[in-house]
Amino acid sequence: MRIVMVLSMSLFLLGSLGRWGDTRATENPVKPTAESVMPVVRFGISADDHLIGGRTPGHLSFTQNFVKAMQQWQPDFVIDLGDFACQCAEGQTTPQLHDCQLEYLKLHWALFSSVPCPAYIVIGNHDVGWIEGGDEVTEPEDLYRRSHSGEDITKAEFLAVTKMPGRYYSFDVKGYHFIVLDGNNKPRAEDQPDHDGVCGHYAIDEAQRAWLAQDLATNRGKMKVVFCHEELHHTPPEGSGEGGDVPFPPVGKEVSHVGNGWQVREMLAADGKVIACFFGHKHRNRWTVYGGVNYITLAAEHYGGSYAKVAISHSLHKLSIRGRGNQCGYTLPLPAAVGE
Repeated sequence: MRIVMVLSMSLFLLGSLGRWGDTRATENPVKPTAESVMPVVRFGISADDHLIGGRTPGHLSFTQNFVKAMQQWQPDFVIDLGDFACQCAEGQTTPQLHDCQLEYLKLHWALFSSVPCPAYIVIGNHDVGWIEGGDEVTEPEDLYRRSHSGEDITKAEFLAVTKMPGRYYSFDVKGYHFIVLDGNNKPRAEDQPDHDGVCGHYAIDEAQRAWLAQDLATNRGKMKVVFCHEELHHTPPEGSGEGGDVPFPPVGKEVSHVGNGWQVREMLAADGKVIACFFGHKHRNRWTVYGGVNYITLAAEHYGGSYAKVAISHSLHKLSIRGRGNQCGYTLPLPAAVGE
């Protein structure tokens, strides 16, 4: 296990902490608690593999490299943030496009899940097709007959192949609580999808928010990490004002975020135990802070073989992100409430 320097910092310094190697500390060290004996949890994380049928051997080699790296590192689990096995071609869904995406998902998931630890995945917008989203029941024929969002297989088919427990779910590892969200739903006007200044084209649906509220309440005392494909925020170049990258690098398609993500952010801030939220979708690395929670977008794996090795140490009060490829590394403090 890598020996690291103790970083004792209070929450208001989030904005001053930068990329890997920044070791500034506050004068108020975090007091040790009974939680301090919790083990370090480690996970490998990738996003946007964009394995497009059999047409992207370069992308496939990056995924193979990730799997090899995880076999050597042996983390507690791995997770992909979506847009994994994408559509085989553009255009209206046909039986041929449906069958192609489904068969290559089976092939590529067998590779990703061959790591010697549990493998999880988040649903990305290029992974599935949906009409309205939420808990709708969609058959492949529905995707053939009408215009729809996303691509060529249903959410149910995606879950059947990957064996995930649902389109959103949670799991525990070494006393930490991990939450996976599904942002692939149409926004509703009553949820104010333009709250952040730009109207987002994705949403966390009402049923999912109700489940999240219950999940947070049930696991109130646990440190938490959240995963979603699309960002739960629209952040302008001047940043959130609470920390993170300034300027916050714009990457285009400003509408391509969860429009009602502000509702989720309020829930996560109120919980007080959420360490970070990880996203893909934007293909470029960036970091911001809302309500004391770190919001980190990963560089796409198909963009130079990017991924990250993440370690959370309660005793060191630190979140460590070791980037590979075009993914930056960070050392960030845990939320102040984690030590309470």
